[in-house]
Amino acid sequence: MTSRRKQLTEEMKAAVRTAAASLFAEKGYHSVTMREIAKEAGCSHTAIYLYFKNKEDLLQQIAIPPLLELEQRVQQIISNQSLNSMDKVIAACSDYVVFCLTNGSLHTVLLMSGSVRVDDPNPELEVNHIRNRLFGHIMKQLQEAVQTSDSDKILNNGRVLVYYMQGFISTYADHSEETTALLERTLPIFQEGIRLLVKGMRP
Repeated sequence: MTSRRKQLTEEMKAAVRTAAASLFAEKGYHSVTMREIAKEAGCSHTAIYLYFKNKEDLLQQIAIPPLLELEQRVQQIISNQSLNSMDKVIAACSDYVVFCLTNGSLHTVLLMSGSVRVDDPNPELEVNHIRNRLFGHIMKQLQEAVQTSDSDKILNNGRVLVYYMQGFISTYADHSEETTALLERTLPIFQEGIRLLVKGMRP
């Protein structure tokens, strides 16, 4: 492949990824077709399959790299021996919401498009393995902070924590305030909320 042709191919693949991310965020992953994505990207509905074999492949190419970066940061927090379990939960959750709010509407694609239950032991898509691992990392620290071995309680506590995080993200996702200033103002309140939630979950 010539360098010019290769460049055009990469440009078209980028256009398709951008179009797909926009449509997934706007209409929901399951409602969008490959034909719609091709039209939005400006390519034919047959040509799109030269770049991506199906919608699942496209979702994974969009979501997996940034999710792996987020997982790596969460693992670094968890391995930090200078933090106690409460501090690790707060730091990991803070990193999660900062990631979502700094990725704009793409966070919907990265964390929810094509998602499955967090307790699904063997999801079909690799992106869901990563999402479930992320949830698992946070749940393990939450378990230590709450000091319980009840598996049902651990799972439900984790869900409550995710509901809280998603509520914070949804509140500020489309806010007109500059993101850095917004986070500087609201993140300490969010972190205090995590502390109160975890204390309330303890037996």
